Amino acid sequence: MDLRVILVPYDSSHFSENALEYAVYLAKAIFRGDPKKRIIKIVMLHVVQEIPFTKSLLEKMKIKNENVNPSLNEHANSIYEETKTLMQNDMDKKKKAYKSIEGIKLESLILYGDPSNQIVDYSNNNRVDLIVMGSNGLQGLAKFKGLGSVSRKVSESVSCPMTIIR
Repeated sequence: MDLRVILVPYDSSHFSENALEYAVYLAKAIFRGDPKKRIIKIVMLHVVQEIPFTKSLLEKMKIKNENVNPSLNEHANSIYEETKTLMQNDMDKKKKAYKSIEGIKLESLILYGDPSNQIVDYSNNNRVDLIVMGSNGLQGLAKFKGLGSVSRKVSESVSCPMTIIR
């Protein structure tokens, strides 16, 4: 297996931090063992989840405040932009921290939408050789009721190998 691109879905949680550390460790090991010394690219991907507004929710909000519709869009956009800025700053710090490590190149990307769908789409539409993803692991009733984690949904849909880190 020729491993050149590792995708790390990143949300700055403890689990995604562990996944990033593992990806860096793995990339260093592969680089050291590669006689051609080809750089391993690690892509940190954060997906800002879109907030669905249902008609009934908007109707309830209209009752409380007649001017909600124009400001609701502006408010949602400001939340997305603030989230994007905070996450980009966090990922920039990670890139700076790992910059001096020989053999790896860290990149960051922020997308909008459903996290599992965006991760699957990105990995299928780009040359991703491995996904290293954090998971807190659903237990008990959550597993039984069919409530799935993003990592489970991604693992069931991607075509490349995947490692799930706790």
